[in-house]
Amino acid sequence: MSRIVEGKVVSGLGEGAKYVTMPVYNILLTELLDDTPYPGTLNIDIQESYEELLSECPPLQIKSVVMNGHEYGGFYYWFGNIIEPNIHVLVIRPFLTKHPENVLEIVAERNLRKELGLSDGSVIKVKLICAEV
Repeated sequence: MSRIVEGKVVSGLGEGAKYVTMPVYNILLTELLDDTPYPGTLNIDIQESYEELLSECPPLQIKSVVMNGHEYGGFYYWFGNIIEPNIHVLVIRPFLTKHPENVLEIVAERNLRKELGLSDGSVIKVKLICAEV
């Protein structure tokens, strides 16, 4: 099952690059994306809360872990594709985040904002692959 979400591009908090490049997350994201992720995320503001989306299109998840006394927060994720042009992405919602409930983060192997000429307010559509439950 899949679901299309539409979202407006919004500026992030400047922390996406920090987390995407942390070894523990970089390894996970590289495996999931099947490519090295661009050091940053593209944030989109969708019309519903992520909790509503979770119930309609179940995600997969990476659980939080504690390593060397430091907690690394887990995240929900969906495999997906940006529609037009067709670009394979991961759409994530970290368990620990300062974003409002309607903001999702997109991880890709390239700088989507630059490559697609996106700015705050640009609208994109993403096809999410729902997990089998």
